[in-house]
Amino acid sequence: MAAKTIYCARAFWWRGGTLKGGEVRQFLNEERAIMGAEALYTGAHGVAVFRVTGYPDVDLWEDPQLIATYGDVPSIAGCTFAAVDAA
Repeated sequence: MAAKTIYCARAFWWRGGTLKGGEVRQFLNEERAIMGAEALYTGAHGVAVFRVTGYPDVDLWEDPQLIATYGDVPSIAGCTFAAVDAA
């Protein structure tokens, strides 16, 4: 069973005084995730770029590791990035 790393970006918007997260977008590598985040940021209040590593065969994933943020994003403690699907 081989570990897999997934690179992701998630946009956030202010709604009703709180930051609401959009769909998690997956990318092939860190560079593409950052490029994708920059594109998402043109229409969002903030974007978080992160990676998760795990074993998709048994659906066992480590905690997300933050790579970069743009604009307004929730604190790591208050943000649920668990919506990542194994591709």
